[in-house]
Amino acid sequence: MALNKDEVNFRIQNFRNLLKLNDLEIAIISYPLHIFYFTGTFVKGILVISLSEVKLLVNRPLERAKKESFVPCEPLTSLKKLPQYIKKLGNFKKIGIETHHLNHDFFQKFKEILSDYHLKKIDSFIFDIRKIKSAYEIDCIIKAGKNLDKAFKKVLSQMKPGMKEIEASAILEKELRQRGHPGFTRSLFGFELSFGYLISGKEAIVPTHFITGQGGIGVPGFPGGASFKRLKVSEPILIDFSGYYEGYYIDQTRMASFKPVKEAKEFFKISLEIIKTLEKEIKPGIISGEVYEKAFFITQKAGFQEYFMNHGENVKFVGHGVGLQIDEPPTLALNKKEILKENMVIALEPKFHVPNLGVIGIEDTFVITSKGLKRINTTPRKWLEIR
Repeated sequence: MALNKDEVNFRIQNFRNLLKLNDLEIAIISYPLHIFYFTGTFVKGILVISLSEVKLLVNRPLERAKKESFVPCEPLTSLKKLPQYIKKLGNFKKIGIETHHLNHDFFQKFKEILSDYHLKKIDSFIFDIRKIKSAYEIDCIIKAGKNLDKAFKKVLSQMKPGMKEIEASAILEKELRQRGHPGFTRSLFGFELSFGYLISGKEAIVPTHFITGQGGIGVPGFPGGASFKRLKVSEPILIDFSGYYEGYYIDQTRMASFKPVKEAKEFFKISLEIIKTLEKEIKPGIISGEVYEKAFFITQKAGFQEYFMNHGENVKFVGHGVGLQIDEPPTLALNKKEILKENMVIALEPKFHVPNLGVIGIEDTFVITSKGLKRINTTPRKWLEIR
């Protein structure tokens, strides 16, 4: 299954329905990822969606856009010409506009150019559509999971004690790259990440400035993830990587070691209990914050609450949405009030940060069905002993 015109038209119509509900007749979209979502191509330009028309105004690259886009394209040589185009479409008073990705200067420029209109934020509309995945999107995420599983199995057979984390990570990165991974994992919140994290031992609990399930030393100027530290026989190895297919990601964490790590056994057992419990109990209609509460209750019962998601300090989340970005809505965090719905795709990642041991946990990606969660990952969940 490939992206097609029917899929794009379906997304545009869903967006138009939200515009109507919010008393808007026209919206402009400038974030390249969202232009891709609604057209099938990445450009620097403006996508204009009204209740009756859709047009991609391209600054660059025009010829490529004409070949790839499922909507009509026209050149846009200057942003100042945008009001002229909008006036051709109708006598509008309000315009929907994205703001999440705009810096202050660019937003001020939009306000100046569109000073004759009242601007209304539409970021939430787009995310409301993106959160509910189509059959095509779910198929892409499933294929991303298969790519990740194949690559993952390749790296395990090549990992050896004494190898640097960064060497082991590079083996997995190579396998994923050969399967079409771009080497960059998109993040909604500006999280800088290549393929993922392969980290080991107590150094894995070194926090980063991003709110994640783990940290690691990284390399100078790029904290987090694999470092020049060598893998040791007696230490746990955490492998948290993304898989990729046609713009879509999948998230996964697995634990490995060269011999059993007794100190980690109970923490891993509780991580499995949390993810298996949530897998049974999450259904459409549950509130996102309740997911974290259920996970924390199991952690408290085990007496491990001080280690749970303790990335430098307790970060009160246990999961997130996955799709075009690795960390998109919904956020499964304390006090979040979002209702989980059928065909949302979420990752659950219960992890423990244990001093002098490392980060112990697991992560899987699921699609929410009418009956509950369906796991997308195919890599076995068991602790993997490398021989």
